[in-house]
Amino acid sequence: MNRIGVVGAILLTLLLLAGCGSRQAACPDLDRTTTELGTVDGQVGRLRLLSVAIASPGGRGSMHIAGDSAALLLTIANDGETEDVLIGAGADVAAQVVLRNGDAAPDPRVEVPVPPGPTAVLSEVTGPHLELSGLRETLQSGLRVPVTFEFRDAGSVTLTVPVRTYTDVRPDKYLEPVAVTAC
Repeated sequence: MNRIGVVGAILLTLLLLAGCGSRQAACPDLDRTTTELGTVDGQVGRLRLLSVAIASPGGRGSMHIAGDSAALLLTIANDGETEDVLIGAGADVAAQVVLRNGDAAPDPRVEVPVPPGPTAVLSEVTGPHLELSGLRETLQSGLRVPVTFEFRDAGSVTLTVPVRTYTDVRPDKYLEPVAVTAC
């Protein structure tokens, strides 16, 4: 009798906990949370700099070594009525910021048109992006680095940009329904 009571109490507790955990308010939006923790947004004039981050150095415990380069990723939205141009960027932790297109040679002249309405996407290392070249110090996940972005018309803005934290777990992994089958 005693075992049945203990097992019953455990099952009842598990059912209550499962019921509490199924509330929508208790389930975080993992994808949104991950994005917000690893990026920063900013604005200068009618330009919005979105999801600005330094790419993760790789697996847990790895870092961007002094002398190497690190991808600087962002999207720029132009809410104005005229085109503007990103004409430069700089950070004290790097010798220079260059424009890259995937694996192509870096272009030290940063000139990225930002037309009104659409966005200039510089957020994938396989396509056009900025790069901190000639790092003066080692960067590891979780650090924040001041980076100044200069635009032809809107002027400049300095953001404290995070180095993304490496994660080997896909955020959507936990959003898939799990089927439970009895043996």
